[in-house]
This record gives sequence, structure tokens and C-alpha cells, in this order.
Amino acid sequence: MLDFANLSRVLRHHPIILPISQLGLDAILVGGCIRDALLGHTPTDVDIVLGKEFESGVAAITEALGEKVFSLGDRFQTLRMALFHGTLDITHLANPSWEQDLLRRDFTLNAIGLPFERFSDDDIAKALIDPTSGLGDLEHRRIVAISERNLLEDPLRILRAYRLSAQLGFEIEDVTATLLSLHAETIKQPAGERIREELMLMLRCPGAHSGLVSMDESGALTALFPEIEPMRHCAQNGFHHLPVLAHTLEAVRELEHILATGDGLADDVREKALSDMRQIVAPPATRAALTKLALLFHDLGKPQTAQTQDDGKLTFYGHQRAGREIAQPILDRLRFSNREKDLLLLLIEEHLRVGFYCNEPQLPAKLIYRYRRKLGDATVMSCLHALADARATRGPDAGEEFLEKHEEVVNAILWHHYFGAEVVEPVPLLDGDAIMAVTGLPEGPKIGLLKEALLEAQVEGKVQNADEAKEFVRQYASKNLETV
Repeated sequence: MLDFANLSRVLRHHPIILPISQLGLDAILVGGCIRDALLGHTPTDVDIVLGKEFESGVAAITEALGEKVFSLGDRFQTLRMALFHGTLDITHLANPSWEQDLLRRDFTLNAIGLPFERFSDDDIAKALIDPTSGLGDLEHRRIVAISERNLLEDPLRILRAYRLSAQLGFEIEDVTATLLSLHAETIKQPAGERIREELMLMLRCPGAHSGLVSMDESGALTALFPEIEPMRHCAQNGFHHLPVLAHTLEAVRELEHILATGDGLADDVREKALSDMRQIVAPPATRAALTKLALLFHDLGKPQTAQTQDDGKLTFYGHQRAGREIAQPILDRLRFSNREKDLLLLLIEEHLRVGFYCNEPQLPAKLIYRYRRKLGDATVMSCLHALADARATRGPDAGEEFLEKHEEVVNAILWHHYFGAEVVEPVPLLDGDAIMAVTGLPEGPKIGLLKEALLEAQVEGKVQNADEAKEFVRQYASKNLETV
């Protein structure tokens, strides 16, 4: 059942819609805002179409809401306002009537409109304009394209179909699915920043894995990322039960399970870690969304580094660095921010580190220190990345103890990340000037090496005061720095 009562509540109280509705504009509310309200949600993003006097209407809205608009640069000349409560998108009426204008939209469930002048109607259902029977498709939980022409008018709509399917849990209707597959290659035509935004909106969804799988089945995934196609038939060693591409998709599914349930995370770190993964890095990308993308890309380097050894063993030495090199141009063309790129590339390059630590019978404090030192802001993302990767690794060589060890290492790192500052953020007993005074060495790389060695010695408990620190750096410098 569609929730018309909730739609009425939204119209009366929404912090973006309400002040605009009081301006007396010739305008119509459209798209996802109505869709989400009818599904019982409180929308954050609002879309309106302005009719007469477009420029004066925009000016009135900016004055009422106290923010400026900026252009999205799309062919529809959309203006956007970023607000604390969400976003407002404004377009102008490009057709003689509201009905005709709605017919140029992407999917029937987004082609439902409500003129502002009818907000106060007693029967809000009858006030809705629905030229494509979108209400029926919304009630039957299906995504139906309005027309092939509309899809091609803005190929970003192909990606949006998969995003909406993942976000809403709706099925893509058969004819629409055929159209998406037929025109999959056009998905790469929109501007990189528009693709990035739509992709991140999809990866934020708890069911993004299903969207990625549907994209892969239609050819849209490799149309968007041709770099992943060599992964499809790349065989793996005995730790894996799936080829590389299938493994990466499975890893995304496993991460979503961890994010939904906290499975595998210890009680004392679970809520903190899950909360951190919900943080927004650069709108709309959350840490969870970026980690899913890193999982999709983490084995990009395997096809080109695959080698069969004399004993028949299949290896992928250096694939993490090769993967980083392949991922870099992908992130550049999609216009990811520098912070997003730094996090993603670090996750890819360091995705084996937890696995290496699993070879330690007891995880020493200095390795936890090194992990945090290397991963920094990506520590929690990297831990959950590693756990999801391990859970998606179920070959004959990966027994139960394989996953148990990964959980043990991940939880140890997370515990120290949250509660073990003396290990992950030790206070230096000597600064650079003091080390130079003790050793007689000039400022340079050797001082940096001594500072790092001293911090690790502190973490291990080998050095506990300034006198011991001075003796440590003297001995370390004389024994280890001659060739540096």
C-alpha cells in the first residue's frame, strides 16, 4: 500500500518543501521525493520543476532558503542547492504542460508530479499527475523505463536503474532490463563526476551487491570498468573457490553482511567500527561505499601478475601494487576527490597486510603499530575489507582456522585502534633535536629512521624512559645506520 498520509505529512513539515510552497510559485514537485514519501520515508533530496518566471523563481527560493544554487552541468540545465537537510534540484519546464514534462523523465516511478498549488487538496492522491502509471509500478515494486529514447537522452539513467533497484529492493522489469543491456556501452558517456555520484549512491545501499551483479550480467559493469574484464576468467590458487571477478563480487556481499550484522567483530569494537563505516568521506560517499569499491578493485592486478611456479603453484606476487596502478586512472576519470583516491588506493595496495599478520603465532604490538602507522585514517576500512575478503575466500586451502585467524587479527587491530593509544599513538620519548644531540648525526633521513625505531621499541616495552631511549638510539645508530 502506498502511504498517501505520509506524503501529506511531508508536504506540511519538510524543511525544504514547506518554505518553497509558501512562495506562490508556478512549480511542481517531482521525482524521488514523492516516490520516497509514498514508500513511507522522509525524503532528503527534493526535485522541483519551475514553470513561469524561472529566474525570479530561483531567486525567491535562494532567498527563502538562504543558500546559493550551482549548475550540475547536465543537459537538463539542473540547478542544485546543497542544504543541511539534503539537496534541492531545480529545473525549468521544457514542455507545454506538466504531463508532457513528466514524460521526459527516466522511470515511471519518478514521473509522478504534484503541483504546488494542490498541496492542500483533501485528497492528495487525486492531485497527483501520473501520466505513465508510475503509482502502479511503485506499488508493484518494479522499475520501468518510460522509453528507450529517454534512456539514451541521458545514459546515466542506466546506472540509476541499478542504483534504484539496490536502494529500493525493486525488480527491473524485463523490457527495461533488455534496454539496459542493449545500451550498456553508453553508460560511460556521462561526465565522470556524475557517474561517481550515482555509483556512490548505489554503493551506499545495503544491497549494492545485487546491483553490481545485475550490472555485470547486463554488461554494464565492464562497460563502465573495462579494466575488470580480465578478472572474469582469471583462475586462482587453492585458497579461493571462485575466479577473481566473482570473488570480488562475493567479497562485496560479505562486507554488506558484516555491516548489517557486525558478524565477526568483537563486542567491544563492533558498534564503533560500524558507526565509523557510516561516516561520509565526500558526499555522497561513505567509508562503507568506498570500501565496497576497493573490494571490487582490490585484485585488479592479479591477471597480469599470475604465474605458475615449477611446482604447479599459482602465484600473484606484486598484484596489490599492480592493482593500484590500474585503479589510479579509473578514479581519475571518475573525478574522485584526492581524499577518496588516497583511501581507495591505500586499501588496494595494503589489502594483504592482515593476511601477512595472520602468519604470526602471536601478533606483536609493533605490527599493530605499523598497521595503524601505514593505514591511518583507513584503518577501520582496511580491517573490514580484510575480513570480507577472507570470508569470500573458501577454497580447499582456506580452512576454518583461516577465517578465525583473520577475525583474531582484525579484532586485535581494532581494539588497539579504539582503546590502545599507547601502542598506536605512542608519545615519543625523544624528538628529532634530542636524537641529533645524542648521536651527533645531522638532520636527515637517518634521524627519521631512528625516530621510527625508537617508537617501535617503546611500543614493545623495550624502552620506557628518556635515559633508556638515549641509550637505544646510540646503539641503534652504531649498529644499523652505517650503510644508510
